[in-house]
Amino acid sequence: MKAALFLLALAAAGPAAAAPPAAILSSDSGHYLQALEGFAEAWGSTVTIVSGDAPLPGQATGFVAFGSKAAAREWPPDAVVVACLSPSVVAVRDDAVTHVSLLPDPEVLVSRLRLLFPAITVMRAFWSSDSSRDDVSALVKAGADRGVTVLSERVAPPSRLPGHLRGLSGRADAVWLMPDPALVTAENFAILREYAAAEKLPFIAPTEGLAERGATATIAVSFRDMGRAAAESLRARLTGSGEAEFVRAGRVTVTVNASAARLIGLGAKFESADKVLP
Repeated sequence: MKAALFLLALAAAGPAAAAPPAAILSSDSGHYLQALEGFAEAWGSTVTIVSGDAPLPGQATGFVAFGSKAAAREWPPDAVVVACLSPSVVAVRDDAVTHVSLLPDPEVLVSRLRLLFPAITVMRAFWSSDSSRDDVSALVKAGADRGVTVLSERVAPPSRLPGHLRGLSGRADAVWLMPDPALVTAENFAILREYAAAEKLPFIAPTEGLAERGATATIAVSFRDMGRAAAESLRARLTGSGEAEFVRAGRVTVTVNASAARLIGLGAKFESADKVLP
């Protein structure tokens, strides 16, 4: 037991004792800055901040990249990289980059969905990019395990969304928009919101803030929590206790727009929600 505790202490101290990690920002977008704040809070010691196209600090071996522009740069051979809010970037080497997923844990997502809207048994999930394919598959499986049929609706290119909606057939009880940056544009969000309203379906969006813009509800991980997950992943990789691929932030927040819910005939109290907008 003492040996195990000693190893844990070394693991916790390792990243702080070495050169501080470098946080690479694609821009000063509010989303990136919120994620950076979460990363700095979870890391708990000095973090070097670098703009997206600036030279990398010579002593750093641990990096967190916020946004696709930052994550797509060329990394040193010995770099340990965690990418946050950059789903479209593919690593050159299999072990080069760990991605923080934009999607909440699919099992948690479906569980929270069923608590929020118990009548849902069929849900359409809209997506576009190849980078979303694995997340969609995971969501389909999580739904099947919990009594929800998830209909995968790929829209490629995203500009084809209106025609795709006109061609839909079969029953659905809800609409889910995957956190796919190629598809989640202001125009497409408005199109899906209007489609769901016309069909009297709950429109569930994946990003905090979209309930304020008219989605019936959001089931999302905050950008700050994505940054915290990036810090935990980078610490684990630097100490040899974590692997590449991807990680998910643990905490999920559910927000309901009560006005939007009433427009489609939903009048429940939404007691399972973390926040209810008027």
